[in-house]
Amino acid sequence: MKKLCVLPLMLVILLYADAPWISNVRVSNDVIWDSLNQGESCFAIWGDTIVSICNTAERGNIPIAPYAYSFDGGQTFTQIPFTDLTGGTWHTDPVIAIDDSGYVHMLIQFSIDRLKHYLSRDGGQTWADTSVVWNTYGVDKPWMVVYNNEIYIVWQQTSGSTGIIFAKSTDYGATWNTSNIWDRTGITALCMDENENLHLELVDWGGDVYYRKSADYGETWSPEVMLGTFYYTTSYGDRAPINSITARGNVVFTTWVANNFNGSWDVMGVRSTDSGATWGTPFVVNDITAGGQCKGWAHFDVYGGLHVTYYHTPDWPTGFTSLFSFRYQHSSDSGATFDPSIRVSDTSATSLADFMGEYHICVSDSQYLYAIWTDGRNGDDNDLYFSKALLSELSVEEIVNQVLEPRHILRVPTIWNGNVTMKVAQHPTPIEIKTYDVSGRMIKQLHAGKINIPIQIQLKSNDFPRGIIFIKLSSKDITEVRKIINLGK
Repeated sequence: MKKLCVLPLMLVILLYADAPWISNVRVSNDVIWDSLNQGESCFAIWGDTIVSICNTAERGNIPIAPYAYSFDGGQTFTQIPFTDLTGGTWHTDPVIAIDDSGYVHMLIQFSIDRLKHYLSRDGGQTWADTSVVWNTYGVDKPWMVVYNNEIYIVWQQTSGSTGIIFAKSTDYGATWNTSNIWDRTGITALCMDENENLHLELVDWGGDVYYRKSADYGETWSPEVMLGTFYYTTSYGDRAPINSITARGNVVFTTWVANNFNGSWDVMGVRSTDSGATWGTPFVVNDITAGGQCKGWAHFDVYGGLHVTYYHTPDWPTGFTSLFSFRYQHSSDSGATFDPSIRVSDTSATSLADFMGEYHICVSDSQYLYAIWTDGRNGDDNDLYFSKALLSELSVEEIVNQVLEPRHILRVPTIWNGNVTMKVAQHPTPIEIKTYDVSGRMIKQLHAGKINIPIQIQLKSNDFPRGIIFIKLSSKDITEVRKIINLGK
């Protein structure tokens, strides 16, 4: 009966994803248990491994958090139902991340009763070392950052000792230290920059947006800074002014959803260029202001490119016939300006649930930007879809520079074993040459400064991790990236 009722209302318009985003890959499976409206997705990348967890609109009645994995870089996915009845029926607000050992960490909130952490050493095939992070009524809207063997979690506590709770584990989630760090409540967003500073954004239920920073792994936090105000109304498909935060170098960039400017949903952005000390004026990120834009997510890649994804619909207010598409915008100047938006989804479709979850994120490694989101293109329920795009092709500026400057500055063997000679041609502007591993972490800097005459840099393969690494040469007018297979060690 469900399909008979829904199918006549389902609308799909074929669009094709805009280059360089690849054709969408379905994450959800056509299996007996997959009759749920999946949404609120979170995922993580480790080489060719992609792990995903999501919410379902039916989470109050069916104890499932759909978990998915891909071991081929997103060409195919396998999805399995995750259930832990010791937590209760509600499997909600799931978060997932991968640590420095390649272990998968999963966080699931059970209604607002408790928060549990799970660890998998085999890509989610099995789960062990489960721990209870919080077991007091009122826990809501957690977010997690994993760095090396340390885990940082924030959430709002709506009962008892109300406020923002911070939890930290230094043993891969086996034990936890918790503290109440803020007397406000609302939706939290948390990130860590490459200098290991924690950045925290809060959309406070009073209608204000705030920021705090910790330079000592959450032991102490800076005084709150008010970033802006917001007015938000719920409508079909979305019911929260979801926020995000990302940081790179001295730039911190945050987003949230609000109705302030155009009367409908917009993705608001604001940035700091001095590591959170002072902030600019909030502005609308999305270039299309008609209809509604929601579930914005901002992310810095390891090269400093800023990426924002969000849903767009031409309708306002939204309804069960509204067509939603997933869109993307790029900034090459840390959020000062943005390129025009392009499509990530290759269809524009209705949502078959009035709630698509509160967040759908994007993440990157050294090569690609990745996205997973939900829509109702199949006509029976909302399913998750995946796409990715080469970082080097997402920046309009970089593409133009490649056309104008066809010569290569950097020449280096693509297979290393023993001593290696890297040749760098002269260039009129200062350049940086850095190496990165497959997870996007910088290994070392090889050169910084102007090159007035051609130079040769001698390298030893044993000084670098074995396997795939990337070398990036960057200047204000050119970018080159080389993929290396290191056979050393």
